[in-house]
Amino acid sequence: MTTTCTVCGHPPVDSYELSMHGEATCVAHPAEARCALCSRPRHAGEPGWYRFTATTVRCPTCTAVAVETQDQARQHIPRVREEMAALGIRLGQRVRVTLVEPDDLNLDGRGLCLGRTIGRTWEGSPVTEVVGIHIARGLTATHFGSTVAHEIGHAWLAQQGARHLDLVVEEGVCELFAGAWLKRQRTAFADTLRQSALDNPDPVYGAGYRRVREAVVRHGIEAVLSAVCRRGTLP
Repeated sequence: MTTTCTVCGHPPVDSYELSMHGEATCVAHPAEARCALCSRPRHAGEPGWYRFTATTVRCPTCTAVAVETQDQARQHIPRVREEMAALGIRLGQRVRVTLVEPDDLNLDGRGLCLGRTIGRTWEGSPVTEVVGIHIARGLTATHFGSTVAHEIGHAWLAQQGARHLDLVVEEGVCELFAGAWLKRQRTAFADTLRQSALDNPDPVYGAGYRRVREAVVRHGIEAVLSAVCRRGTLP
């Protein structure tokens, strides 16, 4: 935790809140918005904030460690793939990861989307061909890695022939993969993001993550992934 308030620069007194980075902000300062990535409150006139999507902003801390260019993304992608492979998740066919503008992933206004897997299915084929993974430009390196891990999960399920899955199960499996990647980072920020995903009240992503994780605790990861790929259900 930082020892001074992000707004007034003084040690926090009485009530304060922490961002996912552990930065403290006195609640006495009225907030006009929050960082889309770490939930830090923004206050009128505070410098260093930048637009993320048409309706959201990024704080100075998230902006300072953002993956903004394709060259920067290429520096992170091999390690994410290696760590996913260490977890037993290897893609049979390499899939290109491309940065796109956050607004391009958030056209429907149904919550913040950070990544998307693009696939196509040929008539008569049991396997969906994954043609690309799109990741929002401007994520922190930790958000970037966990989002790539999540989308690799979608690509892996598609390449395994796991089609027409219940959305809660599919997103739950992919959140499990992202959580496993975050756990391997061994940083406070990664741990906070992982816990936030586990606590997420969303009925698909959060509930799916908890449901799949409970199945893994009961049956083991191999049994869970085998059941999902063969039968499309959890054991």
